[in-house]
Amino acid sequence: MTDPSVARDAGRQKDSTGAMGTAPKAGDATCGLPPEAALAARSDVAEQEGAGMAGDDYERGGAPWRDDACALCEEYRFLLQVLGSEAEVWKSLQQQFGIVTQRTQMVFGVGALAISVAGFSGHRLAAAGPFSGLTLMAGLVCILVGLFVALYGVVRVRWMSSLRGDTVEASFLRLLAVRNRKTRYFLWSLKLVIVGLVLYVAALGWFLFRASLGLVPLV
Repeated sequence: MTDPSVARDAGRQKDSTGAMGTAPKAGDATCGLPPEAALAARSDVAEQEGAGMAGDDYERGGAPWRDDACALCEEYRFLLQVLGSEAEVWKSLQQQFGIVTQRTQMVFGVGALAISVAGFSGHRLAAAGPFSGLTLMAGLVCILVGLFVALYGVVRVRWMSSLRGDTVEASFLRLLAVRNRKTRYFLWSLKLVIVGLVLYVAALGWFLFRASLGLVPLV
């Protein structure tokens, strides 16, 4: 009689080969795709590719910024299974990139509005005291940094067709990695702008508090 543990080990070895119909292991380096496709999602390998891709920060980043290759493989397989063709997966990724860009435009709108209002009323808020002036300046700095992060990480143009890999699978994995990176940049910019707005409101609140006590004029 066969030992159950031996049978399980044999099943794991079969799964790690990426045979058709088998699920990839979480720690499998290629997840059933060709090795070059799985490596495309790794920034340390992408840096060593052609001169057109080398040095591009779309492809580099430390460990906290690196996507798990198996997670990207699983997402690509899921999209392919649900949508039915690579052309539909391409269209879906186009829509996802568009959504990130639209959300970033919202961040720019809010940040630009806050900076414009501060230009008209900032001197009055700063006149309410050091606390009001410091929180106002800190808020504007956070907003400007958030807008810079959005400009640097999301708004910069890089055409999807230029993010090619050695295979179609590698190209899609690279697109998924870039989408995730843009999403992270967007989230960081959104958080920074929100922190800046909170500081701005704190400065406004301090000004109104002192104005209610008659310490500073409202007009």
